[in-house]
Amino acid sequence: MPLLTVTNLRTSAISIQDPSGLAFVTMTVPGSGSVTNKVLTEEQFASIEPQLKALEAGSHITYSTKDNLASAADGSDSGPGTVVHEDEFDRAAAAALPLPLTKAVQGSATGDYLANAAGGIYSLATAAVSEAEAAQLTWADQLMIDPTKGPIFEARVRVNIPGATISADERWVVGLVSAHATAQTALDPTTFNVWFRGEGANLDIFIEGDDNVTNTDDIDSTYNYADNAFMMLKIDMTDLTKVKFYVDGKLVPTTISVAALVAANVLQPIFCYQRDAGTEINLLEIDWYRVSYSRT
Repeated sequence: MPLLTVTNLRTSAISIQDPSGLAFVTMTVPGSGSVTNKVLTEEQFASIEPQLKALEAGSHITYSTKDNLASAADGSDSGPGTVVHEDEFDRAAAAALPLPLTKAVQGSATGDYLANAAGGIYSLATAAVSEAEAAQLTWADQLMIDPTKGPIFEARVRVNIPGATISADERWVVGLVSAHATAQTALDPTTFNVWFRGEGANLDIFIEGDDNVTNTDDIDSTYNYADNAFMMLKIDMTDLTKVKFYVDGKLVPTTISVAALVAANVLQPIFCYQRDAGTEINLLEIDWYRVSYSRT
């Protein structure tokens, strides 16, 4: 259940409400004021999100959402009925990763905890060496996430690049995948995946899903990432026919179906950066991740 915060950039009050009246949500944001942490259901938020987007595009408001940790659906400590995998990456440089998290690199690429980073950060980085390089964090193909148990994947990450965009021959993914043995293993042929992706000379965030029956690639989320700025990414697989993606708490307009996934198609997290050539030093940095799903 999201917590919605809306800030009114105008001096007069703005009314926001569900146009159908079926979601029973209405709110008034005072002029030059805010409504903070309003509790909504997913359905209520979806009903007013088009209006929020239109008002934000017109520079009338800004808005953001975050998980309601008081909700059993969003809280990380939801009791024995929920499996939770989570890491803050709060260790010293050169420290060993806690299993099952495992680093894999190609060429001179590296993976390590950043020294003296507030809150803890793990960095996957390419090097200033002219060669193909890649770096990833996975569970070393120890696949444990049952896609039929309503998994929710969340991560706070940033992409740090030297230029205005990454190069045409570079890409990154963050999300869930089946086996991906090496960092340089091609991403598209993976048997199962549900992830966010960046690729090519742009800052677009794409969403993708593959259940080995239907392969959905390169769907523009309509949101962009900013260089060296953390973003919150969330994938909600509670309905495999309509997997939802969120960027910084904002729902991506398009859902993806991976309805052919079954319990045997177990998954693992993946954070991967690939560079086919060049000498750019690029970093995919992870501050936190969590995967939660029903135990039974």
